[in-house]
Amino acid sequence: MITGSLRDALRRYGSTVTIINGQKSETAKAFIQPLRRRMSPYINERLIPAGYFDRTYRLYIGDRIHKVKTNVTTVCCKGTEYTVIADEEYLVGGEPVYRWAILRPKNPIEEDDYDVTNR
Repeated sequence: MITGSLRDALRRYGSTVTIINGQKSETAKAFIQPLRRRMSPYINERLIPAGYFDRTYRLYIGDRIHKVKTNVTTVCCKGTEYTVIADEEYLVGGEPVYRWAILRPKNPIEEDDYDVTNR
């Protein structure tokens, strides 16, 4: 039931993304949003370094079918390419419900860009 509800919400409200794993490319729907400071300060039991909250990193929430893998998958959304830097499958009762990931833009911000206030 949860999986069906999430699938319906993604189909209706999610952004269209392209998920690239090696030579395989597929289109899916996912929620992509800025990574906020109020979220856990840890990823995979490691402290998140400063800079993750500079409004360039994104939280990805997608269905359980489309796999996203750390340092392997590229996610394209609205003209921006992202590298998956952390991912995890969310389970309910031992069954996978959705996948979340943290995305980093493929073109990192240059040091000179840090003075830009309108990011």
